Amino acid sequence: MGRDATRYDLIVAGLGPVGAVAANLAGVAGLRTLVIEKSDVPYDKPRAIVFDAEIMRVFASIGLADDIAAVTKPLGGSVYLGADRAPIRTFRAHPRAHEKAWFPSNLFYQPQLEAILRAGLGRFPHVTVVTGVAVEGVSQDDRGVILTIADRNGSWGAEADHLFACDGASSGVRKALGIALDDIGFEERWLVVDTDVTGPMRWPSDHVVPDEVRDGRFSLMVCDPDRPATLIPGRGMHRRWEYMLLPDEHDEEVVTDAWLKPQLAKWVDPGDVAIIRTAVYRFRALVAERWRDGRVFLLGDAAHQTPPFFGQGMCHGIRDAAQLIWKLMLVRAGVADGGMLDSYQAEREPHVRTIIAASVAAGAEVCKLDRAEALARDARFRAVERERTRSVAMTDVVPQICDGIIDPSNGGERLPEFVLKSGAGDQHIDALLAGRFSLIARNAVAPRTGVWATLGGQVIHLAPGACDDADGRLSAWFDERGARWAIVRPDRYLYALGSGDAALNAALALLARQLHPGAPQHPGSTTMEASPS
Repeated sequence: MGRDATRYDLIVAGLGPVGAVAANLAGVAGLRTLVIEKSDVPYDKPRAIVFDAEIMRVFASIGLADDIAAVTKPLGGSVYLGADRAPIRTFRAHPRAHEKAWFPSNLFYQPQLEAILRAGLGRFPHVTVVTGVAVEGVSQDDRGVILTIADRNGSWGAEADHLFACDGASSGVRKALGIALDDIGFEERWLVVDTDVTGPMRWPSDHVVPDEVRDGRFSLMVCDPDRPATLIPGRGMHRRWEYMLLPDEHDEEVVTDAWLKPQLAKWVDPGDVAIIRTAVYRFRALVAERWRDGRVFLLGDAAHQTPPFFGQGMCHGIRDAAQLIWKLMLVRAGVADGGMLDSYQAEREPHVRTIIAASVAAGAEVCKLDRAEALARDARFRAVERERTRSVAMTDVVPQICDGIIDPSNGGERLPEFVLKSGAGDQHIDALLAGRFSLIARNAVAPRTGVWATLGGQVIHLAPGACDDADGRLSAWFDERGARWAIVRPDRYLYALGSGDAALNAALALLARQLHPGAPQHPGSTTMEASPS
C-alpha cells in the first residue's frame, strides 16, 4: 500500500465544510478515518455565507454547535426591491421555537467555520488528516476502495471500506469514475465581492430601503432589470455584494477598481472598504447521474450544484453527510445490508432537485433584464404581499423526504425542535435523541419486533414528572397528526408516526424489510440476516 500501511474504515476526500462535517461525524461514530485535502492550508476567503437551523442541529450532533454559534449572526429575513427600487416582497424568518432552539437562518464567515470544524477533528485519535495531496486514481474490489494519492514526493496508496468524495464541483473522484452531470439548464454569471466595511453605509437615495436592512438584520435583493444585485450583512464588518453580470461585460473587467468602486460608492464610501475577495461565478444547476458507485459516494458539490438564491448549497452537502453516516454505520454493524445504501440517492436526490427547482425559479425572477417583464413580476409579488396574512419563512423551501428509509404513508418530515422537561431540567429534544433511532410515545409502548433491539432503538416515554412536554408544543404536534407515537431516525427525520401497537409493529416490520432490500421475504417475518456491503 505504499506510504501508509493502515487500512481505514472510511476515506473522506476533501476538507471543505462538507468533508469536515463528514469527518467529524465519522470521528463521533468511532470510524478509523483518513481525510485527504489538496490544499496545505484552509482557504482563507469566504464563499458560503448562510446556513439554517437544521444544519446547526448537525453541528450540535458533533459537539461543535456552541463554538459555531459564537461566530454566527442570525439573519432575520430578506427584502426584495423591484424595478422601481421599492419593496415588492419580504421574507421573514420564523422566530426561534424556544430559547433552546437554534435560529432559523444564520450568517457566518466561512474561514471561521472551517477552522472550528478542522479543530474539532483533533478530538479523535482515530481520524488522520493529510493535506497537500491529490487523488490520482480510484479502484475497487470486493474488499474495499483503493486510492492512488499523489504528493510532492510521488505517489502512495490507501485502502478503506468506503470513500466519501467531498472534493467539490470539479470532483476528481467523480471524474475518475466517469459519472456524468445532468445539466438542469440554468446558468448566470454573477460577481461576488466580499468586503470589510469600517464606515457607515450611505443608502442610495433612489432606493426605498427598509429599516431592517439598514440596521443589518435583513439582506437585500435588488431585482432591478438594469442590474440585479444583492447585499448581505455578514457578521461584524463583513458585507457581501453580488452583481449579475450583463452579456457584454467581461470577467477580467469587472474585478478591477475602475469597475468596482463606482458600484460600491452607491452604498458606502470606497475609502471605508477593504476588499477581501472578488470572484466571478457561473451559477449553475447540476446533478450527478449516480451518487453511489459501489463503495464510493459523492457528497456536496461533487454530487449536485445549486444556484445560491435560497442559500442551500452547503446545507445540501451537510445533509448528505448526516444522512449517509448513520446508514453506513448500520451496514458496518450488520444491522442492514449494503443494498440499503442505495437509499442515499433515492432520498437525497428528490430533496435536492426540489430545492434546485425552487432556486432556479427564484433566480429566473431575480434575473429579469426586460423592464416590462420585471414590472409585471413586481405587480404579481406586490399582490401576494397585500393578500398574505403571515410572513413566509425563508426555510420553507426545504421539503420532506419522500422516498427511501421512511414509511411512505406518513414519514419523511423533519422533527421540529421541541423542548422536554425531565429531572435534568428543560432540554432540547436532540439531547435526548442522541443520534439514535428513537420512539417518542405518549403512552407506554413495548416494540415487539426484533429489529428495534437490533437497531439499539430507545423509547422516550412522555409522562408527567419523568420526561414531559415542557411547553405544550410537542403535544399539539401529536394532536395535529392524530398520533400517539413517532419513530425518529438518527438524522432527526421521521420514519413513521401513528397510534396503537398494531400500527407500531407494522411500521417496524416495514423498517426491517427496508434495511435488507435484497433479502427473501417470508410471511410474518420481521428480521432478516445481513448481506455483505
